[in-house]
Amino acid sequence: MLDRPSAVFLINLVQDVNVLRPLIVMASRDFGLATRLLVSSKFAQRDLFGIWAAELDTLKAELKDLSIDTFESPWDAARHLTGRGLIFAGSESSLPGHKETHEVLRIAPASFTTVTLQHGFECVGFRHSPAHDRAHGERVSFAADIVCGWQDGELLSSIPASQRPKLFVTGPTALLQGFEGPVARDAPAPGIICENLHSVRLNVEGGTKMEFVAAFSEFCRLVGKDSKVVLRPHPGGQYSLKNAIQLPANVEIDNAPMYRLDLRRFAFGISAPSSVVLDMVLAGIPTAVWHDKAGSVDTGNYAGLTSVSTPAQWAEFARAATAEPAPFLERQAAFLEAQRMPLDPAEIYERYAALFRSAVPTPSVGRGAFPVAKQRVLFVANAHLPTLQVCLEQPLASAIHSGEVAAEILTETELLARRAELGSDDAFLGWLDRSLVDFAPDAMMFSRYSGPHARHLLDWAKRRAIPTVYQIDDDLLAVPKSLGERKYAYHNAPERLDAVRTLLTGVDLVYASTERLQERLLGYYPDLPIVAGAINCSGRVISRPQQRPARILGYMASADHLPNLEMILPAVIATLDRYPQLRFELFGSIPVPPELERFGDRVVKIPPIAEYDNFLERFAERKWDIGLCPLTPTDFNLTKLINKWVEYTSIGAAVVASRGMIYDECCADGSGMLADGTGEWLAALEQLVADDAARIGQVQRAQAKLETRYGIEQHRRQIMAILDDALGRAMAGRSAEQGLQESS
Repeated sequence: MLDRPSAVFLINLVQDVNVLRPLIVMASRDFGLATRLLVSSKFAQRDLFGIWAAELDTLKAELKDLSIDTFESPWDAARHLTGRGLIFAGSESSLPGHKETHEVLRIAPASFTTVTLQHGFECVGFRHSPAHDRAHGERVSFAADIVCGWQDGELLSSIPASQRPKLFVTGPTALLQGFEGPVARDAPAPGIICENLHSVRLNVEGGTKMEFVAAFSEFCRLVGKDSKVVLRPHPGGQYSLKNAIQLPANVEIDNAPMYRLDLRRFAFGISAPSSVVLDMVLAGIPTAVWHDKAGSVDTGNYAGLTSVSTPAQWAEFARAATAEPAPFLERQAAFLEAQRMPLDPAEIYERYAALFRSAVPTPSVGRGAFPVAKQRVLFVANAHLPTLQVCLEQPLASAIHSGEVAAEILTETELLARRAELGSDDAFLGWLDRSLVDFAPDAMMFSRYSGPHARHLLDWAKRRAIPTVYQIDDDLLAVPKSLGERKYAYHNAPERLDAVRTLLTGVDLVYASTERLQERLLGYYPDLPIVAGAINCSGRVISRPQQRPARILGYMASADHLPNLEMILPAVIATLDRYPQLRFELFGSIPVPPELERFGDRVVKIPPIAEYDNFLERFAERKWDIGLCPLTPTDFNLTKLINKWVEYTSIGAAVVASRGMIYDECCADGSGMLADGTGEWLAALEQLVADDAARIGQVQRAQAKLETRYGIEQHRRQIMAILDDALGRAMAGRSAEQGLQESS
């Protein structure tokens, strides 16, 4: 058996810990890779106060199998690079300041794929300010195979042409470890001032650094000695501490790592140009960028944000931002939209997950490497998303494990990573075609795919008479703004809409999740070859209902489902007020509404879990008594899945769901309660809380229905029948095409 692949992380600058920490956790916790930190001897010299060494010790305590070694030279590091896997550098380039990591990547064994991360908004080699160009030059290269950037290549203006083929847009890792749930603010909330005074952009004549220090001191005087001001030194530069700057009495230093500092607790933020500006904007607090009076400090990359210079401007911004933050936040939202940067933590996670999955051991491709199977299915998806896991992988799991089906997954994130690694379209398409030939699929199933190369994949399959199916569970041609600006922009990008239309009209069979979605798609394309499954998601009984008084009420959802919760929030609040023994849990990326903050620790936030099997196990451990399925009455929502009813039922929770949407059938016959309006929701919740026997009886009926009508085995047979249908259509199309050729 091959050794476990490795994920090696090079720690050189103190900032590397902040950048790499979420990926270190992913590698060890989520992907089971042998995870190792190689720490340069220069790191300890840079960690003046021992803050970051302590963070590495904490990380090692949290991840029991994490190993940490120190290296004195690149060749010293190389002796630890045995086996195969990935090597990540949080800061690496041809500049002298990155020499330690640059040289390690240059001599890394070919069995490792090397990866460099963009570690700052204006990171060298990615997006410079003019001051960076003057200090470092305009040609900065990387030793890594893959270069992970935050933004589209068009905006990363400092990447040389020779390095652009390596670019893989991932977004910032900081968004993988953000704060969720209610924010704890002081009253009144302080402001935070961040200094970036070691930056080369402030190395200009005229005493620019001292101008910032003087403005800061005067600002602290203007706001008054009773107003607390928090100063955050740059984690690497530490200018204010190194130079023993005399600080006003109302200043408090916060030198904690950013992932331990909840920026949302501040009323506003001011900073010299630095990546922390982006951190503050993402935290949703009014943010201003400082520049000197002479205008020699360039802030061009932050154009659109509020700027301040004099102490009076600082004070006026602080007053206005505290009194009415909305105008500043609107401006900042427009700035973020212009950055064309992945900002959804789940999307960023999947992009990095594609890199980790490339290191997970798999059999060598080719028919001889897989068990003999009746059906070899290639799934194509944007990422390893819940739809793929719930609607295809889970029902087919038993067939895959038995060898009846051999399955492979090809994701957009993997395609982008491979394209970045190979460097040219010809090399990439050659790799893609070889990979398809090696796996030799009997069927190709696109799971709500809207990524690149859809036409190439369809044409490849058509030439070989391989049946193609487009499995779709939403109207991807009409994603509304109500899901949020980011999702709206993502799904309505012209290239994604084109991919969806290409697949809808090009596959042998469209597999719609519901009859309503089937009707919707036929409205666009009346001749569409389409079927709707009787089962759109399935499950099994994991836990029987708890024989006890109701204690836990819960809602599971992603952040874009917040309007659904807000619709029934008055009923939830009233229920929590009337029944003090109840706890309310939110599972997923959905934020905790401010209205629930007064309930304190009776409201619990559980972060999302990416892999479905792991999610179900963790979900069952919560032991919910009642699960909520609210759904706002929109056309888009009418075509959604009943997965919440299935998952709540599987773990033994009674369901209350919106009437007249998608849950009427599964909740029929006493298998769930339907409600419409605050009064009905409150009455349903009160009945389930007050009558334990009625609640338990409802769950028992629902679980019987789950096993008989929405079972995993029934779902598996449905998918296999659809694949057979697609095969028949593909063969018929091939025969018709041959007949036309012979007659012409």
